Amino acid sequence: MHRTGIATAVLIAATASCTVALTAAASKGNSPPCTLKIAKVQGHPAGLNCGPATARLTVSGKTYTFRNGFCKQSKQAGAALELNLGTIVTGVKGNAGKSYFSLTVATNHSISAVGGADYGGKDLLGAAVPLIDVKGAIPATGTFVQRFAVGAKFTGSWNCHGVVWKAP
Repeated sequence: MHRTGIATAVLIAATASCTVALTAAASKGNSPPCTLKIAKVQGHPAGLNCGPATARLTVSGKTYTFRNGFCKQSKQAGAALELNLGTIVTGVKGNAGKSYFSLTVATNHSISAVGGADYGGKDLLGAAVPLIDVKGAIPATGTFVQRFAVGAKFTGSWNCHGVVWKAP
């Protein structure tokens, strides 16, 4: 799938997930700490994440810091952690220069991956969705390393800063 197609799918999934989660959470009194904002960036649809979570990604010796997101656990999705930070912009090269990072840790940790990493107009990891090995106090904090040596070598970490939303 083309990178733009992936970004569009992620934005749609994130929006749908937030909408469903907000509806379900409202009835249970368990709501996310904030809501993804849908906007336009350079005339293209964009999802602006929010919250205190941060992540660091080191690619080929250079470290990038990502902000503005929150950690989510979803039993329905089988995820120990879903993390989206920054802004994702669809249909524009280089994510319109906006920073974006996405990470998913499966409940059994076997199929965990970095879904995307854009910084300063550059796709840091390419179109592939690289699998990672994780460890730490999941979901609250942790570190990850690239599972297979494909493309640029990378490692990283995340910190939810005390906010982990338990989604349905």
